[in-house]
Amino acid sequence: MPLHLTYLPRVEILDRLNRWETAVHVGLDLSPASWRAAVIWDAARDASISGSTGIEGNPLTPAQVESVLGGASVQQDDVHVLEVVNYNRALGIARDAAARPGFEWTHEIIHQVNAAVTAGLPTDTHGRYRAPDEDAHVGIFAGPSPLVVQSLMTELLDWLRGSSQTSSLMRSALVHLNLIAIHPFMDGNGRTARILAAMALMEHRIPATELISIEAYLRRNRDEYVSMLRTTLGHSYDPDNHPVTEWLDYYTRISIDRLDVRDRILDALPGDIGVIYAALVDAGDPPEWASILLWARISRLRTERVAELMHRSGSAARALMAQLVARDWLIPYGRTRGRWHGPSPRLAALPLRVPTLMHGLADGDPLALFEG
Repeated sequence: MPLHLTYLPRVEILDRLNRWETAVHVGLDLSPASWRAAVIWDAARDASISGSTGIEGNPLTPAQVESVLGGASVQQDDVHVLEVVNYNRALGIARDAAARPGFEWTHEIIHQVNAAVTAGLPTDTHGRYRAPDEDAHVGIFAGPSPLVVQSLMTELLDWLRGSSQTSSLMRSALVHLNLIAIHPFMDGNGRTARILAAMALMEHRIPATELISIEAYLRRNRDEYVSMLRTTLGHSYDPDNHPVTEWLDYYTRISIDRLDVRDRILDALPGDIGVIYAALVDAGDPPEWASILLWARISRLRTERVAELMHRSGSAARALMAQLVARDWLIPYGRTRGRWHGPSPRLAALPLRVPTLMHGLADGDPLALFEG
C-alpha cells in the first residue's frame, strides 16, 4: 500500500522550496550560547506548544504554558496542564534524538514521541501502534486497517531514510501528512505528526525550529487546517487517488510566511538591544544588562532560567535580579516557585519592536498583520 507522496510540481511550490533551502540557514546564529537564543527561544517554544496542543482543544495560552514549564500553577484542568508538560517533554526527546550523530529514523523514536505525548492521559497506550481491533475514525475520515499500520509506518521510515537529500521543508510537510493519514496511534496522532514534522527540520540542523513553527498559525486557523487535511486525504486512506499537491501548496505557503516572520524578528533584535543599551548608559547602569531587559519585555523572567541560560549560579542570578529591581528596570511578581520578573514602567515605555513581533508570532498572525 503506497504513501501520500504524489504531487504535481507546480512552479510556486518549487519556488518556495528553493527559497526555503536558500534562506533558512543564512546569517543565522541561534546556537545555545547566542544571546539571541536566550532572548527569544522560550517565548517561541511556548507559542509552539500552545499552538499544537491548542489545535486539539487545549486552552492554555503561551503565557500559561510558560508558567507551567516554569513550575508555577495555573487555573486549568490537570489534564490540560499534563498535555502541555507532555508535549514539551516529547519535543525534547525529538530534539535530542535529531541532534545525535548518525541519527536515523526508527519505529522506536516514533513510539517514544507518542508515548511522551500521551503519558498519564486517559488514552495512554505507551506509544504502541493500533491493535488489530482498533479502527481509526476521525470525523469523516477512516484510517487504514490496523493490520497494515506496521507496514505503512515501515514504508514511511524507509522513505525518510532514503530521501535525506530532499528539501527539509518537503520532508516536514509529507511526514506531517502521512502520520495523520496512517493514524497509527489511538491518540496523539496530530501532536506526534507535528513533532515529527519539526524533527524533519531539526535533523537538517536548522536551529531554533520553534521560531519557524507553524503551530500557532494552525491554531489560529484551525478550520482551514482541518479542511485542507480533509480535502487532501478524502474519506478513507487512498493515496493513489489523492495527490498531495494542494497540501504542499498550503504547507509551503505557511512555512515561508513563518520564515519571513522569523527574519523580521531577528532583524529587529539588534535595534532593540541598541535602544535598551542607550537607556542603560543614560541611567548610569551596566550596558551588558541590555539583553536580559529585552528578554523581560518578551517573556516572564524567572531566576532559575536566567541562571541556566546565562551560566550563573543561583545566588548570582538572584543578586542580578535584585539589582535590576533596585534600579527600577524590573518588577517582581508572585512567590516561591511561581516568582517571576516583568518590566518596570520605564522599561515598558521603551519603543521596542521585538515584543510586538513575538506577540504576533504567538498569536499566529500572518506576516501581513505585522508592523512595518
